[in-house]
Amino acid sequence: MDFAGRIQRIRDGLDAHQIDAMLVSYLKNIFYLSGFGGSTAEILITGEHALFLTDSRYYERFKEEVCEGYRLVPFYQESLGRKLKELAVEHGFTRLGIEADHLPFAQVEELKENSGADIVPLSGVVEKLRLVKDDDEIAALERAIRLKEEVFTELIGLIRGDVTEADLAAEFEYRLRKKGAQMASFPPIVAFGKNSSKPHATFTSQTLVPTMPLTFDLGAELDGYCSDLTRTVFYGGVAQGWQEIYAIVREAKDAAAGSARAGMRCADVDRIARDIICRSGYDSYKVDGEERKYFGHGLGHGVGVEVHEAPRLNNRSEETLKAGSVVTIEPGIYLPDQGGIRIEDMYVVRDGCLENLNSLSTDILVVE
Repeated sequence: MDFAGRIQRIRDGLDAHQIDAMLVSYLKNIFYLSGFGGSTAEILITGEHALFLTDSRYYERFKEEVCEGYRLVPFYQESLGRKLKELAVEHGFTRLGIEADHLPFAQVEELKENSGADIVPLSGVVEKLRLVKDDDEIAALERAIRLKEEVFTELIGLIRGDVTEADLAAEFEYRLRKKGAQMASFPPIVAFGKNSSKPHATFTSQTLVPTMPLTFDLGAELDGYCSDLTRTVFYGGVAQGWQEIYAIVREAKDAAAGSARAGMRCADVDRIARDIICRSGYDSYKVDGEERKYFGHGLGHGVGVEVHEAPRLNNRSEETLKAGSVVTIEPGIYLPDQGGIRIEDMYVVRDGCLENLNSLSTDILVVE
């Protein structure tokens, strides 16, 4: 990974933000800028220096994981503000940018009180760099996708009449780790029958419901990069009406993915899929006089070192797709207390198209 280039882009932006140094506290951003995968660290980047603050639990990981160019600064259970004051004197900075989206209010106040520097709250500085992936990052995402697809294929082979949601969720996480993943990139969603009507269902002891939707929303984190996949399958046949709903969702997904390209508004991509679903008779319904949508969530989101990151593809988004971003396309239709269908793939945005990074078919799958 081009860590040196990422650090330099932070430096290149110091003047634009009218700061002398940038403090990075969010662990996902620290990983992006250094390769460090531990749980306690701060990074301080000035015009000439890159300092890595952590404690003795991580000295060996610092040597093993952190890219060249950082100097280790021992830091453990002390005031971050006072430590920064020492470093400000040593390195001559007076205006310090912080990640306002990630630091709690009390921490910000402590920095203002003790650092001796003017604290400048900033938003999304590193995240904007993360928005466009380079070839190394796309290759890492593809490795996470291939691993996840391999395990999902194995899960399909475990489907039988007495299996539970919890059984398959546990098998997924176990097999991921056995194959080298750090973890699932989010708690696995395994939802049978009416549970599949909940877009973010939690797995339970529910056993298979023959002929009704079985939704799997799964992701892996491998070498710091994430994957995200949803498939809805059936066991023992397909109940009346669900094949039609599956076809509508698949059409919406393919139409959105087939029309999207760099420079397109994310809200417009969302609209393509949403219009197909609404025109097919699945716009909204009422519960106790309140209107609800059959497709109530956004069409997709970015994926990288986090499984949910920019850009957001929904009907309120003001973002546009950028070449090199990696996004999901995942429309769904959910019938309350009956079941739901969602299909999701990951795509890299190109100038003239979206390139599907997944290899698994989206044809309807019926396990006998």
